[in-house]
Amino acid sequence: MRQFYLTGWSSNVDSHINFGEIMQFSRTLGRALPLVIATAVTPAVYAASELEDRVEALEKVQITGSYRLNYTVQDWNERQEDRGGDFRFNQINLGAETEKNGVRLSSQYRWYDGLSMVHHIYFATDIDDQSEIQVGLTKVPFGIQPYESNNDWGDNALFMGFNDDYDAGIKYITQRDALNLQVAYFSNGDKSPTNAERFSADLVSSAGQANEEAHQLNLHAAYKVGGSEFGASTQFTGLYNSETKQMGDAWAAAVFLNGKYDALGVQLQAGRYEYNPENPDGVSEDSIQMGAFNATYQVASKANMYVANFHYDLPFKGGILELVRVYSDYNLIDKDESSFKDSQIHTVGAMFVTGDLYTFVDLTSGKNALFVGGGDYENALAAGDGEDKWNRFLNIQFGYYF
Repeated sequence: MRQFYLTGWSSNVDSHINFGEIMQFSRTLGRALPLVIATAVTPAVYAASELEDRVEALEKVQITGSYRLNYTVQDWNERQEDRGGDFRFNQINLGAETEKNGVRLSSQYRWYDGLSMVHHIYFATDIDDQSEIQVGLTKVPFGIQPYESNNDWGDNALFMGFNDDYDAGIKYITQRDALNLQVAYFSNGDKSPTNAERFSADLVSSAGQANEEAHQLNLHAAYKVGGSEFGASTQFTGLYNSETKQMGDAWAAAVFLNGKYDALGVQLQAGRYEYNPENPDGVSEDSIQMGAFNATYQVASKANMYVANFHYDLPFKGGILELVRVYSDYNLIDKDESSFKDSQIHTVGAMFVTGDLYTFVDLTSGKNALFVGGGDYENALAAGDGEDKWNRFLNIQFGYYF
């Protein structure tokens, strides 16, 4: 017996059937044969095409992320010191980058010990060879970019929304030779104004301190001359108070130098901010409530900000060691209110790069600094933590990035 297959239909036909019989069989099928073939083939072709498109789309997706562990010793935590410090899980973050038909997606989500939050998510497209537009939870263009620190922990500005901050809006970026210009409008922060479980520090609303960010405009310019990048940023924000139903305002400005001179790196920045809320009667306007990492805290309404960071790349390379960088990062919040204690952070440390493994060894000193010391952290960035003394912690972080 010999088998003949017609697009999924099969006939067992005796091998002695001659050519004339086959032709007669074909004529009997007549016009039905193309219909049978088309009906059977079309779903298969469509499925194959759809699968091919999906595979092609997946091939364009780049998965990014990191896994991080921390060893920490805090001089204000006697029980921890007695234990010899804590070596714990710090963070897992996963992101996706992809592009199709000229539209790019960038996103990242983070998991901490007991916390999880979106870091950023935005869509982008090019306007021309030098310009693009981003829409979504995108980085606020203020001050030294991309970060105003060398260490992993950051500084006070991170918890005040002036460093590595992401809000919901639209941003235009253009690079014209040595000049980088960014203009952005943000309708609000990255989460509900009452939710403090967030990565980006924003105003967090609660009874009394019921202020919310609304309609923020950012202008940022940076110009490169040799190894030096000189820049300036301005920020204007509406402050809506959900109890008084009135709109206050806030503004911030900064000038900076971000330089790289062979092995030496320099970050210098001076800035000022002012919050002018429309609070209910009896609610102080000397401080304003912010939140991040599921904590709420007070921040002085008016202050000057200063940053002085330096790093140096040591000539120690070879084997698995690709880079050794030592650094000193200093940040000062000089508050207007005379009764408020100024806030300071100073970190000295080193970063070791081995392939995709980054190891930070930091000694951080803080005075009236958020999350540093055993005092009243909720008021550290406003009136002060009640101790007004230097506290220190050693932090060693192992982070694998991909």
